[in-house]
Amino acid sequence: MKNSALLIIMTGLTTLSIVSGCEKEDKLNASYPYYEVLKQITQNNTANFSTGFNSLLDSMLVDSTGRALFCQTFLKNARFMDDGSGYLFIQSLSGYTIAHPQQPEMQGTNSLNQTDANGNYIVRKMIDIVRHTGFGYLKYNYLNPSSGGVESKTTFVTAIPNSNWYAGSGFYYEGNEPYFSNYEKSEKEVVEAVNFMGKGIAAILPTLKNDSLGRVQWMRKFLRNIRYFEDRSGYFFVLDYRGYNVVQPPEPSREGNYQWNMQDSRGNYLMRGLIAKAQAGGGFYSYYWMDYQTNTEKLKNAYVISVPGYTYLIGSGVYYPD
Repeated sequence: MKNSALLIIMTGLTTLSIVSGCEKEDKLNASYPYYEVLKQITQNNTANFSTGFNSLLDSMLVDSTGRALFCQTFLKNARFMDDGSGYLFIQSLSGYTIAHPQQPEMQGTNSLNQTDANGNYIVRKMIDIVRHTGFGYLKYNYLNPSSGGVESKTTFVTAIPNSNWYAGSGFYYEGNEPYFSNYEKSEKEVVEAVNFMGKGIAAILPTLKNDSLGRVQWMRKFLRNIRYFEDRSGYFFVLDYRGYNVVQPPEPSREGNYQWNMQDSRGNYLMRGLIAKAQAGGGFYSYYWMDYQTNTEKLKNAYVISVPGYTYLIGSGVYYPD
């Protein structure tokens, strides 16, 4: 299995709690069970959305109605995981459901008394986690709509800093196999992060009508502070198919520049290669690029997809092992 995700093991909070030659060697050291990979994918997509949403609160989303509509629109069709079962929900610290793409009928209702299959309060425990530690995992037994049976569910929740809301996402899985190497899990994380973010952005852009400048400003604002991976080297970039760099969070001086003929230090065309890959249906494209965390050039493997309905691609990447 080639794709994967980054592991950051969170400590439990309660009893319910919470392409190169080096790849060959990495695969021999596969030590990350799939359960932990799923935890990290869930955590990162939840945290990435929360960071982007928080960046909009003071300037672009100033009232609660607009904020709720934004969350409902962005998250309605934004899915991740291979089977599309991954989604995010938003709730208030008073227990009201703001956005729930899987069960939209819950939006606007209070869920404080929601319990799992064993009668344990779920939402109340999520709120406790957010209030006391800011983020964490909760594990409980719940009905899986896909299988129709009660199964173990793991949910990650995180506070949205400048609001009294929090975001959450969960998954059903028992067991450990298959196992992932460090590089494989990082690739998987990139794929799931880009697919989720691309779908969400595609849902928001039509609400900005024909304002192309407004769309660009919104994407820059939303993506500017999002980082993932333990070393914070993960970020999202957006390119225009005409050859313009639209969003480049670690180096905003590149934004707005025409870079169709840009090459890396080995002569690989960056813009052309990434655009061709996205237009062909999406996938990975490798090139040499600056690792902003270490200030050194490294071989990077970037995953890109088209933003449905627009002449943009969105991507993110992982650096090959040294």
